[in-house]
Amino acid sequence: MGNYECGKIFDISLSQLTPNPDQPRKVFSDADIQVLAESIKEKGLLQPILVKELDDGQISIVSGERRFRAHQKLELETIQAWFTTGDAEELALVENLVREDLSAIETAEALERLRSKYKDKPQSDLARLIGKAESTVSEIMSLNKLPEDIRNTARGDKRLALRELKKIAIKRDENKKRALFEEYLAKVHSPPTRVRTKGEDLHQKKISAMHAYFKDMAADDKILELSSLREQLINLKDEIETILNNIRQLNLQFDASKVEDDSFKSGKMIE
Repeated sequence: MGNYECGKIFDISLSQLTPNPDQPRKVFSDADIQVLAESIKEKGLLQPILVKELDDGQISIVSGERRFRAHQKLELETIQAWFTTGDAEELALVENLVREDLSAIETAEALERLRSKYKDKPQSDLARLIGKAESTVSEIMSLNKLPEDIRNTARGDKRLALRELKKIAIKRDENKKRALFEEYLAKVHSPPTRVRTKGEDLHQKKISAMHAYFKDMAADDKILELSSLREQLINLKDEIETILNNIRQLNLQFDASKVEDDSFKSGKMIE
């Protein structure tokens, strides 16, 4: 151990690198890897991977396994790697969360592993670790109550919303959870049903959409909605007037500066 200096970037042979089995991202799309490989081939590696040297001398990938796999696909021999210290699982989780690179299920499972690993730490510490409210962490971790088959299906799909999965997770009956999940999955994957009419007038579309929006609203709701819209328009009007006043002031300053400049060039004094 100690062959590489922490905080430095080195060109590391791909054969030296070991993927982290505890890394939060579990699903890797071949299509995404191919797209990334083509980007790297054209533009080069824009961000080094993050690695850690272990006690036995092995080099473990903390984050950047997709970039590592893309290099393998391109049959490259080395990759730029940034060496770090600290807990690899924590670093990988935070790095992926910052890049919004995890699905809701992957985030929930990673947080659960960290909680099991650090049993003496309160949940508030996990919240601070990922920069979210403690209530949000509780909501995310509730997804671990979903049956394993649901989690396996949802793990690599970032289209599935946390709020919808949470509604399913709080159900007690496992069969009910599966039925609700199948309904939600079908809704997410179904193609849009609205077909655009050829030659349809855009202005008329907006009017029709607004009419449909207000049609079924209660009277009080309509008043509140229209009041909000009116307030937004007033604010927009004030902002536009402020901008116009600023432009007028700039024009006046410009004109005054031009007069001064012309007078100076002609040798005249301004009284």
